[in-house]
Amino acid sequence: MLRHSWKTGLVVLSVLATVSVTQAVELAGNDRDGVVLGLVVGHGWNAIHVSDMNTAAEETNHMSAINGALKFGWAWNDALVGFIGMSGWTRSVRQDIIPASATNLNFLAELYYYPGGRGFWLKGGGGVGSLDYFSNTATPDTNIKFKASGFAVTFGTGFEVRWSDHYGLGISYDYTRLDLNDFGTFSGANSGNQVLAVSIMWYGS
Repeated sequence: MLRHSWKTGLVVLSVLATVSVTQAVELAGNDRDGVVLGLVVGHGWNAIHVSDMNTAAEETNHMSAINGALKFGWAWNDALVGFIGMSGWTRSVRQDIIPASATNLNFLAELYYYPGGRGFWLKGGGGVGSLDYFSNTATPDTNIKFKASGFAVTFGTGFEVRWSDHYGLGISYDYTRLDLNDFGTFSGANSGNQVLAVSIMWYGS
């Protein structure tokens, strides 16, 4: 869940705008075949939830950050494109007066589906990811550093406009969840990352 209602509204408006544009615009030159490269940059809202089964303690931390992704893919036809890629975010924060940082990195395999081979798309996928947390306290002996990896799942939707045979510009909403078995002193943790982004795609065909 997003921390503020206006952020939820942004997500809803983005999806609605995507659907509206899909219905209103007729595009040409959407042929997809062969190698595809993608660069995605956006703003994300991240919820990191930690829990301890022994003490029943739970805590959720929210932070926003710039998100990025690099993707390499193959288009089987106009409607189906498969990608493998790397995505993530990093953010420095202050907890009270103590500086801290968190970093997430994911390696994902994704399948994009373009209904009718046009600009609107849906995606789903999975892979592995890692989450690092570091808190720089007054002395090195008391610094806190947690790092763990786990299974990640992702889904999203968006819209792409082709301005040439080789290039496309798009907008998207993505959600990625990362589940961690152990995270430092906590017995379980997960992160939910929601991103509104713009993308540039390069088609080799």
